[in-house]
Amino acid sequence: MSQSSPFLSHEQLLEVFNLTHTATAVHVGETAIIQTANDAMLRIWGKDRSVIGKSLEEALPELKGQPFIDMFRKVWLEGLVISGKDTAADIKIDGELQTFYFDFEYRAIKDDQGKTICILHTAIDVSERVLRHKALEREREKEEALQREQTLNEELAATIEELATTNEELVATNEELQETQETLHTLNNELELRVVERFNQLSESEKRFRTMAEGTDIFIAVGNESGNAIYFNKPWTELTGRSMKDLLDFGWADLIHPEDRDRYVNIYLSALAEKKPFTGEFRILTQKGDYRWLLASGPPRFHADGSFAGYISSCIDITERKLIEIERQNQNKLIEASSEFIGIAELDMSIQYLNPAALKKLGWLSISNRTILDCVFPEDRLMAEKILPDILNNNTFRQEIRFWNEKTGIPFWIEWNGFAIRNEETNKTIAIATVSPDITERKLYQEELQGINMEMAAANEELATINEELAKTHDDLIQYTNKLSDSEEKLRQAIETGRMGTWSINPKTLEVTMSGFVKELLGLPLDGPVEMDMMMKAVNPDYHNMLFSTLENAMKNHLPSDTEYPIKNLINGQEKWVRATGRVFLDHHGNATEYSGLFIDITEQKLDELRKNDFIGMVSHELKTPLTAINGFVQVLQRKAKKDEDNYAIIALDKAHSQIRKMTNMINGFLNVSRLESGKLLIEKTNFNLDELLKETIEETYVSQSSHQIILNPTCEVNINADRNKIGNVISNLISNGLKYSDNGTRIEITCKLHNTEVEVQIKDEGIGIKPGDIDKLFERYYRVQGNHTISGFGIGLYLSAEIIERHNGRIWVESEEGIGSVFHFTLPLD
Repeated sequence: MSQSSPFLSHEQLLEVFNLTHTATAVHVGETAIIQTANDAMLRIWGKDRSVIGKSLEEALPELKGQPFIDMFRKVWLEGLVISGKDTAADIKIDGELQTFYFDFEYRAIKDDQGKTICILHTAIDVSERVLRHKALEREREKEEALQREQTLNEELAATIEELATTNEELVATNEELQETQETLHTLNNELELRVVERFNQLSESEKRFRTMAEGTDIFIAVGNESGNAIYFNKPWTELTGRSMKDLLDFGWADLIHPEDRDRYVNIYLSALAEKKPFTGEFRILTQKGDYRWLLASGPPRFHADGSFAGYISSCIDITERKLIEIERQNQNKLIEASSEFIGIAELDMSIQYLNPAALKKLGWLSISNRTILDCVFPEDRLMAEKILPDILNNNTFRQEIRFWNEKTGIPFWIEWNGFAIRNEETNKTIAIATVSPDITERKLYQEELQGINMEMAAANEELATINEELAKTHDDLIQYTNKLSDSEEKLRQAIETGRMGTWSINPKTLEVTMSGFVKELLGLPLDGPVEMDMMMKAVNPDYHNMLFSTLENAMKNHLPSDTEYPIKNLINGQEKWVRATGRVFLDHHGNATEYSGLFIDITEQKLDELRKNDFIGMVSHELKTPLTAINGFVQVLQRKAKKDEDNYAIIALDKAHSQIRKMTNMINGFLNVSRLESGKLLIEKTNFNLDELLKETIEETYVSQSSHQIILNPTCEVNINADRNKIGNVISNLISNGLKYSDNGTRIEITCKLHNTEVEVQIKDEGIGIKPGDIDKLFERYYRVQGNHTISGFGIGLYLSAEIIERHNGRIWVESEEGIGSVFHFTLPLD
């Protein structure tokens, strides 16, 4: 016989909960969503059960502006308990807003991990008790007032008696006052004589002050005890071009630069309120129309009796010093925005400074108790220990070496450019500096080139030579611009002589400021302001959308930028390639104050890349001819081997044919990259059925691959307008990619989905998956996933696929989980 459970059901618990006399509710989330509330709580709120599931503010709009909503949010976020007694709350009952008083508690309920899962809200209506207490208080106050009135009446009667006695005394005193008045008249005459004499002395003193103030080049002003100006000396009127009267009518305040006005006026008024000295810097508009920086200081002055008399303020011109400070700040911003590894160390190798890019690469939070050797990968430290002492004698060195990220343990290659910082007077070395580019990609690319087949050896040697020339050109440019980052003078010279310049955009006004080098490169006037529209005329129109998108992304999301695009000089028509790097600088409130960076002439580098692509295309094209001949001979031998039933020859020739097909795909890939980057990869669109193309591609894959299951899920039957061959290459490449990185016997699933304006193709594998750090770079040229170098390939298939889809105005992306597999997606527009 079964025994019923001793525990109440959920519905029974709610019934019991509703019968409790204490008003109780349960809330969830920052907005205090009402999970449940008993009848007692609903009566307090004046609501029915329709409020269940709503946030507290939606259920009781009258609570907006009262502290209870914020209390709930604080309890939820911080896991607190907040309670109160006799707390007033305005609640709308039957459409009328009434004030009630409650003893309440908001208690965070947590799970085993300490995470808040709900808030228990209890309340007791104590309005009657509070109102009764207030009524008693009023009665007590009335009684005390009556007692005070009775006491005052008694005191008044006694005072009247005292006044009668005092009146007699006043008659006698009046006679004495008459005698005293005659004495005071005599003293008053003497005082008037002394006042006239003191006035004459003060007038003479004021004349001496004005003579001295008018004869100095310091800006002197005098203010009275109310803060109003009563005097400005001659340098003020000469600087501003305004008369004394205009300046005295508070006419000096509107001349202060708008960005400095409120700050300086507040400094002055705060000092005036406390009668204390003040000091401040501000820019003032001169009669020439420019601004000058002034440093103002004003000690308070006091009368002889100690009362406050106002200020005598003096200002000195500090424009030159401020311009030097601003220039230093701009140079420091350039260093902070640089993507290079920049650092300075003491002679004992302890690190004095690292820029943000260096700290990020190393995975460090600070440089405290760090040395240069801590940056170096442990396996390379012996070499570093031999190099560093030589810098004290040789002044500079350059060495390719591995640094490492301590968090991940992964090394990265840099070209270590080190040089000594010397004292200008003694020529003694006082510190060591490094400005080093990250060359990890170049090093990995060089390792990839070493694994290419012997048939490609000649082409690889030519490519390596071109890469070395490009690296040498890049090294020369970096060595020119990064001589000494912490030295303002050397950094300025590097920027001026390294074929680069600086630019800046005001986030609020979009006003553009750029150095002379950038203006000359674009063909803009050197002595006039730069308009955005004028600057964009020099940029190739095909890149306008990209630049505006980059600007919007930087201003909105405060992300750094790095773009390359062609320009045409507006004066001489000369075409060049440039690279613009930039970073948004924020104030302490997180608001953008400046978007600035470097503008670099990379024309030679681009030309070298084009020459390299032409060479790759030429070599790839030439290799196809002998490869085609070899393929023909292999096919002839295959037919002969099958005819002779020579099993060994059949297997060997099948493997040879497979390798020839792989080599052909590699060469076609290089040719497509060359055509793509030289602008010769044409998109020839036709109307075709996407489902038929998927089936054809899968059938072709089955001919050469029998080790995996390739499954085509129910398709979407759609016709599209696109380049059929190019889209077929994308599908084939993504399927081959899944086969390459998946174990034998696993499944490859292809799915087609229709959306409103586009069609989506998904290719899912059960392979090794992709690390999160590799996903963002997966579609870059020659990029290969770390740790999978045992699998052949050059990293161009996904790059070409992405370019083809982009030229069709589609999207391509990947979702992956390590050890589970990957899903590649791409879309094509339907119109």
